[in-house]
Amino acid sequence: MKYSIAAIAILCCGVSCKGVTESTAPVQLEYLWSITEGFQSPESVIYDQQRDVLYVSNVYGYQKNGLGFISKVSTEGEILERNWLTGLNGPTGMAIWDDKLYVADIDELLAIDLQTQQITSRYPSPDQNPGLNDVTVDQSGHIFVSGSMSRTIYQMQERQLQAWLSSDQLRDANGLYADSTSILFVGYYLREIAYSGGAIQPLGNADTLVDLESVESDGQGGYFITAIGARPIHHLSAAGELTVVLERDTFSADIEYIKSKDMLLVPSGDSRLFAFSVESKRR
Repeated sequence: MKYSIAAIAILCCGVSCKGVTESTAPVQLEYLWSITEGFQSPESVIYDQQRDVLYVSNVYGYQKNGLGFISKVSTEGEILERNWLTGLNGPTGMAIWDDKLYVADIDELLAIDLQTQQITSRYPSPDQNPGLNDVTVDQSGHIFVSGSMSRTIYQMQERQLQAWLSSDQLRDANGLYADSTSILFVGYYLREIAYSGGAIQPLGNADTLVDLESVESDGQGGYFITAIGARPIHHLSAAGELTVVLERDTFSADIEYIKSKDMLLVPSGDSRLFAFSVESKRR
């Protein structure tokens, strides 16, 4: 069954547009489309460049109930397959590498063959109740997974998850983004973690933000940042300038930015998915 794209409604379909076109922001967002039905607590969205489609993880309770699922969506805002993959538990963060979709599912990392739509491998966490949350892959194909409860970042090594870094500074470990020289991490704070040595450092003046959800590159050395709750989406420029780019009246989950399309995708806590075009004022 296919769900049609929702028509563009007044005030961005319930999303406050305050902050979208602020002249002080280095980037601005323009509403493109939204999908308002068919999802169940969408947590994360990832772009499959090879097939030009999106995958959306649906948590459905965040417990071992087998009700979680992944949906396949077009970049024009149409659900192509609501139940692209079913039988999951609490699928949250995702990443794609070598034509496989890697999904954090409470206490194990799943590897899904994008060609066959089959789970080919399951990698259990070495810790009990880790609260696996987000997945990222660096430029060399190293896979990292955050553990919200264990305050640990895991790495896939020798076909198993192993603790890469554990620290009280990884409180509420949530979103990850693998940059060229470091991993960007959000939990209670935004932190930068060097691959070499694992030093944990603040990034810019972003410590004014707390209780964070996700971090995503803007393709120009800056980042989009979301927070837990009905709070704004922020942009941290390469120069360290922190600005609001979108006020929200609902929870923004794990976002995705498609540089080739200048498109920011925002799953929402009210079971909607929004797409915005991104325009940089400094190009």
